[in-house]
Amino acid sequence: MAQTIVERPLIGVGTLNISARGRELVMDALQNNRLSYGPYCRKFESEFAKAHGVKSAVLSNSGTSALHVALAAMKEMHGWADGDEVLVPAVTFVATVNIVLHNRMTPVLVDVDPLYYEIDPALIEQKITPLTRAIIPVHLFGQPADMQPIQDIARKHGLKIIEDSAETMFARYRGTYVGGLGDMGCFSTYIAHLLTTGVGGFTTTNNPDYAVRLRSLVNHGRDSIYISIDDDDNLTSEELKMVIARRFSFVSVGHSFRVTEMEAALGVAQLEEWTTMIAKRRANAAAITAAFADMQEHMQLPAIRAGNEHSFMMYPIVLRDMPKADLVNWLEQRGIETRDMLPLTNQPVYNSVLGVREDDYPVAKWINTNGFYIASHQDLTDGDIEYMAETFHAFWKERAAGVRTRPSATLVLLTNPAWQAPTRVFDDLPLEYFEEAIVINTGNAGEAAIPTLAGGITVRQATIPYNDVVRCVIDGSLQIGSEYVVFFVADGRQNATEIGRLLTQVMRDNDIVVGSRFMAGGARWDAQRTISLRSAGNRFLTFLANVVFPGHLSDTLQTLRAVRLARLKEVQPETSMLAAMYRMSLHALRCNWRVAEAPSVEYASQTSRERRAAYRSMIGLLWVLFKEYRLTRHARGK
Repeated sequence: MAQTIVERPLIGVGTLNISARGRELVMDALQNNRLSYGPYCRKFESEFAKAHGVKSAVLSNSGTSALHVALAAMKEMHGWADGDEVLVPAVTFVATVNIVLHNRMTPVLVDVDPLYYEIDPALIEQKITPLTRAIIPVHLFGQPADMQPIQDIARKHGLKIIEDSAETMFARYRGTYVGGLGDMGCFSTYIAHLLTTGVGGFTTTNNPDYAVRLRSLVNHGRDSIYISIDDDDNLTSEELKMVIARRFSFVSVGHSFRVTEMEAALGVAQLEEWTTMIAKRRANAAAITAAFADMQEHMQLPAIRAGNEHSFMMYPIVLRDMPKADLVNWLEQRGIETRDMLPLTNQPVYNSVLGVREDDYPVAKWINTNGFYIASHQDLTDGDIEYMAETFHAFWKERAAGVRTRPSATLVLLTNPAWQAPTRVFDDLPLEYFEEAIVINTGNAGEAAIPTLAGGITVRQATIPYNDVVRCVIDGSLQIGSEYVVFFVADGRQNATEIGRLLTQVMRDNDIVVGSRFMAGGARWDAQRTISLRSAGNRFLTFLANVVFPGHLSDTLQTLRAVRLARLKEVQPETSMLAAMYRMSLHALRCNWRVAEAPSVEYASQTSRERRAAYRSMIGLLWVLFKEYRLTRHARGK
C-alpha cells in the first residue's frame, strides 16, 4: 500500500514576519561594522527591561542559557553545594530540568494544577527538604503562574525564585509583569516565541549584584570591568591602566552565551510593535475560544486565572476523556500543526537519570496523554480560525456518528486508456478528502478507464473529450453538487499526493488554489530536458497575465487546481483544456478572487508532437487573454 506523504503544515504553531523596520535596523548594524555586544544589544536590554518593569535585563543566546546562568549565579553567590535541590514543575520544556542537572544540582518535580497547567502551590511544601534551595515556577503558554502563594512559601523557607518565562512576555500577575515576580526571570526569543530573533534570551533582575554576575557568566566569567570593547573608551589614563590590567581576568567558570548586534537589531524592531502583536494574539485566542465553545464537553480550553493577563504564545487544549492521538493526527493530515504540551515525566532520560515515574504525577500524566496546543499567533487570519473550527467540528461530528465525514468536494479525475498511467497514481489518490469522484474517460467510449477506486467514496463515470471537461463542469452537465472541485489529470505526470494540500488550502477561505511548478518547492522534471521552451512559454503567458491583471500567480496553465464551484461557474468556457485553465486563472486575477498556490512537481517527457501543439497554442492563449481583457474594458464602460 502506498505511503501518504504529509506536506508542511498550512497553519503552523509559530510565525515569522520580519518587518521593513527589522531589515532596516539589521542593515544598520551591518553598516556599523559591529557584530559584538554594542549599541543594539544595550538598547534591546534596556527596552526589554523597561517593558517588564525591572531594573536589568542581561542578553544571552537562548532562554536555556538565561536559565543556566541564573541558577549558576545563585549557586555561586550563595554558596550552594552540588546535589542541592531545585523544585521544578512536572509539565515544562526539558530545558528547565536540564539546566539544574548541568549546574550539578538535583531537580525535584512537583505536579501541576489541572486547569492552568503550572506548578501547583498546594503541593510545593511537601517536596521541600533541608537541601531545597530554589523554586523555578514556569509561566506556561503565555500565562503567569500563581505567584503569590509561591512567594509566600519561598519567604517562609528561605528559598530563591527563578521565573522560567520563556513562553510568556508582556503579561502581568496582579499588576506586576513576569520577570519581576521572583529574584530573577528568564525569557527566550527563539524561533516561534513571542519576540523572535532566531537565537536569544534574557535574564531579568532587580538585584544589581545578580546583574553583574549574570553578565560575567554570559561572557566566559570575565571580570565585569571589561565585558564589551566599549569598556575601555573615554577613560582617564589611570582608569585605562586598571582596565588593561584586568580585562583578561576571569573570576568565574563562565560560558560563551553571547549574541550579535544583528539579533539585537531584530529584537529592537519587534519591541516597537509588541503591544499590537500581543493584542492580536489575545484577540485570536478569544476568537478560537468562541469558535470552539460548543466542543467544551470534549475539550478543556485555556482558562485565564483571575488577576492574570495572558499573552497566548500558543493555544493549549486538553481532551477531557480520551487520548489525543486520533485528533492530533486528524489535524496534522489537514494542515493544522500541533505540539505536545511539554511532556516531561514520561521522558526516557529522566526515568534513567532521576528515576522519575509518570504515575507519580497524575495531572502531568493526563496532560501528556491528552494535551496538545495549536497556533494563536498574530498572523492567523479569520479564515485560518474558521478553518480550524471547521476541522475540529468535523472530527467530533464524525466520531459521534461513527462514520467518516468528508468535505463537500468532488474529484474530477481525467483518465485515458492510452496514457497507461502507473498504478501508483491511483493508489496515491487521497479519496478520504472527497465525497465523490467523477472518473472521466477522455478516450474512446467503452474502453476501461482505470482500476476500481476503493475507499467507500461515491464514484461516477463519464466519457467526455479532454478539451470539453471544464466546459461540462461549468455548464452543469456533470451535475456536481459539492462546494469544491479538484481537477487531476491521471497521465502519470502529476503527483496525486499533492491533491490534499490543494483542497485543504481552498477550504481555508480561498477561491482557487493552483499547483505551481515555478514557486519554491515546485518543479518541472524531465530526463530528456525537452520542455524548457514549454516552460518559457508558460512563464511568458503568466507574466502577461500578471501585468494585464495585477496579481501574483506564478503558473497560470497548470491543470492541477482546486476551485470553489460557485466561482468556477462565473468563468466563460473555452474550447481546449489549456485555454480553459488559462481563462480560469485570468478571470481569478481580473475579478480579485482569493488566489493561492501550492508547490507542485510535474514529471513530463514531451514528444515532438506535443511540443508543436504547445507552440500552436500560443496564438489561442493570447486570444483568451485579449477576450478577458476586453471584458474588463467593457465593465469599465470603455
